[in-house]
Parts: sequence; C-alpha cells; structure tokens
Amino acid sequence: MNSPRRGWKVAAWCLASLLGAGLRPAGVWAAEGLTYGSLKFEENDFDFGEVFRGSEQSHRFKFTNLGPGPLTIQGVHAACGCTVAQVEKGRTYQPGEGGQVDIRLDTTNFAGPLVKTVTVMSNEALLPDRTLTLKARIKSEVEAIPPLFDFGDVRPASGATRTVRIRAVTAPKLVVEDLVYNKELFAAELVQEKDDWLITLKLRPKVAPGFLKEQVSVRNSSLHLRSLPLPVRANVLGNIDFKPDYLEFGAIGQGEVAKRSVTLRGTLPFELTGSRVDLLINGTRLADSAPLIKVETTRKGKDEQIVAIDLKNTAKTVGSVHGKVYLQTTDPTQREILFDFYAFFR
Repeated sequence: MNSPRRGWKVAAWCLASLLGAGLRPAGVWAAEGLTYGSLKFEENDFDFGEVFRGSEQSHRFKFTNLGPGPLTIQGVHAACGCTVAQVEKGRTYQPGEGGQVDIRLDTTNFAGPLVKTVTVMSNEALLPDRTLTLKARIKSEVEAIPPLFDFGDVRPASGATRTVRIRAVTAPKLVVEDLVYNKELFAAELVQEKDDWLITLKLRPKVAPGFLKEQVSVRNSSLHLRSLPLPVRANVLGNIDFKPDYLEFGAIGQGEVAKRSVTLRGTLPFELTGSRVDLLINGTRLADSAPLIKVETTRKGKDEQIVAIDLKNTAKTVGSVHGKVYLQTTDPTQREILFDFYAFFR
C-alpha cells in the first residue's frame, strides 16, 4: 500500500514534469495571470456524402470557448487550394462565447473518395492547433479516357499527338461546345464519334525545351461540370542532350584541382559560341570566378562536343560551393544550356 508521503512525491513529480514540458494545469495558468480559453468544436469532421464533380460544397463548423480565459482564433490553414476556410481572424471570444469556421470545397479536380483537412490555430495553451476534416465521394457526369494528355519525353519537331475520349456517365447526351487551350503550344481537333467526343492535341514544333505543364478546358453541356479540365504534361526535349545534367566535385583541398566533364550530343550539327559561370560559396556570389573555374570545349564530331570543367580551390573561405554553367549555342531552340555543379572547399 502506498503511503501518504509517497503519494505527495508522485504528485510533485507529475507537476514538475508538466512544468518542464511547458504544460501547466489551468490553476497554475490562473495563478500566473495567464489564463487562456479552451476551444471546443461541436464536430471535428463532416461527410458531404456523394456529390457531383464540379459542385461547390460548404459546411459550418461551430465552436465554443469553454474557458477559463479568453480565446483568440489566430488563423486557419487549408491543405489544398480547392478548400477555402473563413473565420473572424484575431477576434477574442470570452468564456461561453461561440463562433464558426465556414469552409467551401471545390470538387472540380477530383473523382472518387476525397478527404481534405483544415487547421485552426488559436492561443489555446495545450492544443493550439485543431484539425477539421471534410470527406466526400465525388461522382461525375462526364469522364475522360485517359484523364490527361501525357506526351512523356518528346521532341517538338516530332509532331507528336495524343487523343482523349470524352463521354457521358450519367447524362443521356453530351455536347462538347468548345475547347480552351494554349494555341501557341498546341493544335487541337474535335471529332464526334456516336455519343463520344475525341479530342486530339498536337504539339507545335517551336515549343521550348523543358517540362511543360498546361491544361485544356472542355466546355460541355453537363449540369455540374460545364468546364472539364484536362491536364497536359510533356518533357520537351531539345535538339541537344547533355549528360550528366549536374556535376558533383566532392571535397577539394586548398590548392587542389578537381576535373569533371559533360558530353553534349545534338540531333543536328551545332556550335558552342561561349560560356559564363555563376559561383557561390556559402551562399555568397563571387564577383570574379575566373581564378577558381576553367571551362573548355572539345569537338568530337559534327553532333558531339565535350565540355571540360576544372574547379580549383584557391578561395580563402571554407564551405559549400554551388555554381551554374551557362553554355551559348547556335541551336535555334536551345540558345542556352544550363547545368549545376556542387563541391566543398576544405
């Protein structure tokens, strides 16, 4: 059986642990004049059930300050741009007072089961951040097969095309009224095939190399999703490929030189007409990087060149090195090629 003295020791140890962790019982806060409110929501999650894609859903989460002190809602944060949360930010609620967080959910870009969260931040002492959860099952009147235009790795001069089929799921008949897209990057063709619609997207030949992220909006006669978004993704390759796409020099001692190289190959003959370097040591850009780095090119054929990079540690500073090498070319679509390099000066 525990003695009264042992019970007091346990209680004292528990209180000390709370204080060490920055947690104080309500009475301690009150004694220090630091009483805060206690946030209590009537519900912490809400299920919209089955809703149509393209519809906007809204819900109000009500809360009360259970005391013993004032409660301030400092802000709300939604985990996704599809969710908008509104609250009287900065307002102070006295014990017993209540308020609400109004949330709107845009279902345009989703299908199937959906879970989204909103974080409510307050000055509550023990649980300053609370999470509200929204759930829904999204069904659509219209479907796209496949759900996006995915070109993958592609060269613009290839004239690559991708086709998506649009069809009604619940509506008896679907009419595609118009297509909205970037006409400088693509050409589009719309063809009706019985009750379906075929959209063919063609990449134009002068698209700049790099990762392409666009969207085609399909305006149609559905009730809830009048503008169906179709993502477009492509990794547009240039006429010149280079490997590796970055250089790692490792640790370089004072006075030492590390050598690396990059190989460039072109689908058409090309020339390298110049180069420039940006070099940073510990995040500070050097005004003159010439004493530390040398860039030389060697031709191995009409469509292949080797770029040799010598990096010498002549700096008086120890630390991390990050740089960029820019190569100017005669290729009409890749006027400049960029790759990064990394090192550590010992």
